[in-house]
This record gives sequence, structure tokens and C-alpha cells, in this order.
Amino acid sequence: MRKFTAFLIVLGLAFSFSTAAFAKELKIAYVDVFKVFDEYSKTKEYDKNLEGKKNAEEKKLEAKRQEVEAIQKKIDVLKDKEQDKEKEKLAAAVKDYRQMEQESFASLKKERDEKMKEIIDDIDKIIKDYAAKNGYDFILNENTILYGEKSLSLTADILKIVNEKGSAPAAAAVTKTK
Repeated sequence: MRKFTAFLIVLGLAFSFSTAAFAKELKIAYVDVFKVFDEYSKTKEYDKNLEGKKNAEEKKLEAKRQEVEAIQKKIDVLKDKEQDKEKEKLAAAVKDYRQMEQESFASLKKERDEKMKEIIDDIDKIIKDYAAKNGYDFILNENTILYGEKSLSLTADILKIVNEKGSAPAAAAVTKTK
């Protein structure tokens, strides 16, 4: 009997705690983070900058490739003894080209990864600040939910803030009005 009474008391306490915890209405919204990322002015600016760097690297690689091709053409018209010397030059030029290509790719990838992390961190901070300022309990990523009422989307608001404030998310003063 004591066990049964203790069980009822524990059950009653658990029920009262759970109803108290859910008595507060949750404020929930969502953001299309991919859209914010793609339309963020900082992302567009960086993409343009990276494209310029990529094109410059491709020009350097093209010049090196042409050098390799010139050596190859020269080998075809030389005598056997002279061909051996030029083949060594060709092997060195091919090795340099491949190393240059690999270093170029690695450098661009590293820079891209660093910048993407910076942009994602900016967006995360802006969303967290927005949630705290406007009393949201949850702001979900639209791409992880199956359904969301369009009126709960904060995408436009967050996009406006990131493009106005950029990397100064603490100063974001736009609030969601419904």
C-alpha cells in the first residue's frame, strides 16, 4: 500500500510539473537558411571575389600548360640524344604543372571553406540575436521541417537584417510584426 501511495504522489508531482512546463505557449518560427546564405550580400561579394581569384589561377595554369605543350612539340622534331634532355625538361615541367594545380586548388578550397564558415557564423548569430530579442523559443531551419505555415517564416526578416548589418549582428534592430 505504501508503494502504491508513493507511486500516486510521484505521478501527481510529475503531472503537475509537466502541465506547468507546457502552460507557457511556445513561440516558434523557421528560416530558410540556404536562401539567406545564397542571397546574403557578403556571400555574393565573396563569390565574385573567389571567381576572380579562380580565373587568375586558371590563367597561370594555362600558361604552364602551354609551356608543357611547347616542350612536347619540340621533342617530336629533335634527334634521339637531344630528345632525352628535352624529355627530362618535359617531366619537370609536367611535375611543376601538377604541383601548381594542386596548390592552387588547395588554396582556393581553404579560403572558400574559411569564408563559408564566417558567413554561416554571421547568419547563426543574427538568428540567435533575433530569437532572443523577439522572444522566440525555437527558430528552425526550414529545410529540416516537413511542413511550416508560411506566416511563421522569418526568412525575409533575417535576410533583411543580414544584408543591412552584415557582420554586426548585435545591432540588428528589425523586429517581426504579425
